[in-house]
Amino acid sequence: MFKYNRQEVRVVKTMNISARNQIPGTVKMIKKGPVSTEVVISIAGGNEIVSSITTHSAEKMSLREGSKVYAVMKASEVMVGID
Repeated sequence: MFKYNRQEVRVVKTMNISARNQIPGTVKMIKKGPVSTEVVISIAGGNEIVSSITTHSAEKMSLREGSKVYAVMKASEVMVGID
């Protein structure tokens, strides 16, 4: 658990990957570009995490607004994962 904007955010481990910080959320908005796609993820407490991933990855995961995802953070990167 950690605090963001003075609110507690619970970290859960759901996937078998080395990153410890896996925060569940819902895709709020997708801004698709030719190479990269910006994904806005709503998380607990009304907070948001924004990730920039490849457009190919967004399409491969069939991301849509309302999709249940995980913001996966390791070091300084934020990735998006699905079950």
